[in-house]
Formats: sequence, structure tokens, C-alpha cells
Amino acid sequence: MPRKRTHCAPLALALDGSVLLNVSAKLDPAVLARVAEILAVKPAELFIGTFLPTAQRAQALSRIDDAAAEVAARIQGESSGLRTRRKRR
Repeated sequence: MPRKRTHCAPLALALDGSVLLNVSAKLDPAVLARVAEILAVKPAELFIGTFLPTAQRAQALSRIDDAAAEVAARIQGESSGLRTRRKRR
């Protein structure tokens, strides 16, 4: 079973196609706690984004595409493996 995440997403895709990088982990923990308190959220739920430059955006989207393809292949492989392992009655 995959481990559960206890932090906010590392990046986000905006509707306009831009990519935002979560920089909340780089903030001073006291500042992050104060901002979270003001917004009435847990610090782990706080996403503070900054835009990635165009070159880094292209690289990030390419890596996301590769990762999504790998995940899809693994899921497909696992589901087809389950079908072949079932015992017949």
C-alpha cells in the first residue's frame, strides 16, 4: 500500500497552463504556522505557489507526463496480472 502523504502537493497546474511550485516548505516554520493559523488551516495543507519559468515549466510537464505514463503502465500490468493469477473453479 502506498504511504500516505502528510504534506501539501509539491506543485500545481493552473488553468492557463502555468505550473506553480509549492514553496511553503522553504518558509520559516514559525511564519508558516502563523499564516496557517490566520487562514484556519493546518500548516501541512498550506500551498504557497510561485510560477516556474518557461524552460523549467516545459521540463516539469515532460517529467509529469513520463511519471503518469509509468503509473498507468504499472496499474495496467497489475490489473492484468490479477486476472491471470485467479484460480478457476
